[in-house]
Amino acid sequence: MSRTYAERENSMFYVYVHELVTNELIGRQLITRKAMRFIVEYTTHGNKTRAYLETHPMASKRTANVNANKYYKRFDVYVSQSVTMYLFHKSRLELAWAIKDINKIGIDRYVNQLIQEIWKGKI
Repeated sequence: MSRTYAERENSMFYVYVHELVTNELIGRQLITRKAMRFIVEYTTHGNKTRAYLETHPMASKRTANVNANKYYKRFDVYVSQSVTMYLFHKSRLELAWAIKDINKIGIDRYVNQLIQEIWKGKI
C-alpha cells in the first residue's frame, strides 16, 4: 500500500514535532525516555504487558502483567500519552504551523502553550 505525499509529509511533520517536544519534556524531567518508549510501543500494538516487557527487559512475564497496569498509571506515562495522542490528532497544516511557531518563539514557549492546550482541553 503506497502512501500519498501528503500522508508521508504529515508523518514527517509529526515525527519532527514529537521529537522536539519529547526532548524538551525530558529536559524538564516531566517524562522519561522509558515512559515515552512504553507509550510508543503500547500505541503500536495495543498490549500493555508486551510494551512493558519491551521497555523492561529484566521483568518476567508473570510480574509484567501486574506491573504494566501500575506503570500505565504513573504521571510521566500519562503525560507522555496525552502529548503523543494530542500531536497525533493534529492535521498536517496544524503541524506545519507548530513547526513555524517552534522556529519563531522557541521550543520552550511552544511546549508551555502545548501543555496549556492539553490541560484546558482545547482539541
